[in-house]
Amino acid sequence: MDRHIKVFFLVFFIFVITTGKLPAQEANFKPKALSLEDCISLALKTHPKIIIYGYQTDQKKQKLQAITAGDLPQVGAVASYDRLSVVPLAKQRYLGDSNNDYQADIVVTQPLYAGGKITAQKNAARYAIKAAEHGYLAAKEEVIFDVKAAYYKLLFSRDILKNKEDLLKYAQSSYDTALDLHKRTKLPREETLLRLEVQLNEIRQELITAQGSLKIAQKTLLNTMGLESNDSIEVQDLRNDLFSSGETAPIVDNYEVLKLSEEIKEAAELVKIARSSFYPRVTARYSYGYEWGRWSERKTDWIAGVAVDLNLWDWGKTKADVKQAQAHKEELRSYEKLLGWQISLELESARLKYETAANRSEIARTSFEQAQRSLDLFTNRYRDASATSIELLDAQKAFAQAQANYALSILDLRLAKADIEKLRGRSYELK
Repeated sequence: MDRHIKVFFLVFFIFVITTGKLPAQEANFKPKALSLEDCISLALKTHPKIIIYGYQTDQKKQKLQAITAGDLPQVGAVASYDRLSVVPLAKQRYLGDSNNDYQADIVVTQPLYAGGKITAQKNAARYAIKAAEHGYLAAKEEVIFDVKAAYYKLLFSRDILKNKEDLLKYAQSSYDTALDLHKRTKLPREETLLRLEVQLNEIRQELITAQGSLKIAQKTLLNTMGLESNDSIEVQDLRNDLFSSGETAPIVDNYEVLKLSEEIKEAAELVKIARSSFYPRVTARYSYGYEWGRWSERKTDWIAGVAVDLNLWDWGKTKADVKQAQAHKEELRSYEKLLGWQISLELESARLKYETAANRSEIARTSFEQAQRSLDLFTNRYRDASATSIELLDAQKAFAQAQANYALSILDLRLAKADIEKLRGRSYELK
């Protein structure tokens, strides 16, 4: 085995010496084209919006833990020193004739009754956690929709670029044919040749614009994925993604609606918390410690009892707090109704857009195929001098328009489908 290893390193060393360089990847290496599923998976792992909502959920959970801990016995240590001008009789047992008053105690307190405040605080915290979790899922839906939209627009930009490349090939071929005929027969005439050249230059400009639009679309997709837009990205084509069953299904799990529902429940508990100030608060207290004037004369001291605290007059503060909490709850209820109407309208609009785009795409596909066939025929006829340059130019324009219309109808179809999925709350299921 050692002999084989030595032979391998010898061959490798000879290769480096003779070639002058280490084996490297080819210069024209292209990064792997990402699928839509790949892009969504990366976005869900790295996007700041999702990370932010994750932290918000953690905060709500910690708040519940803090409230729960506050309902348990609280243990504290208290130490104090006072210099007394006169030692009361009650203190002489502990201090003797010393004017120094040292105390050290361990204090245990336990809330017994707070007018339902602690229970309401716990319930409100639990509803807040559920609302934050739905907010987290809603953020994921938003990111997924943005990634899908950017992915579809990138595919559209790539289709338009291919459109311009195909059109440029047709225009270049036509111009070359016309130039060759002009050199041999002086036909077509110079003004026709100039017109064909102008058309060719216009297509070249459109190609440059399409190349720039593709780069912008790539950067937009990277940005929606939560990645640096300076990176490069290649994506795969989509297959069989245009039509699916259930596009008219009702709303299932719109997380914005579910989040608002939990916030309304939380608001109802906040009303209870505000009302709890109308009731007495009962607390049990026990302390044990020492009090002394001189260290050698320490004496133990303990207290056990129950304290009742009742707010008799606060100038209407508690009443105002209750009204404020009730108004907040009613505000959320009104917003819930408004949000329901808005989502229903947006969903119906998205469905109509989907149906319209689906019908358009069928017609646009047929028109594109016909325009491509027509352009091929006119190009062949132009080579045979049986078609005029005007007819050829019209065929080229019709082909370009038909191809762009077809690509646009596909984009509209995909965007409408993504909008429906987002509004219905159907999460993208990763394989």
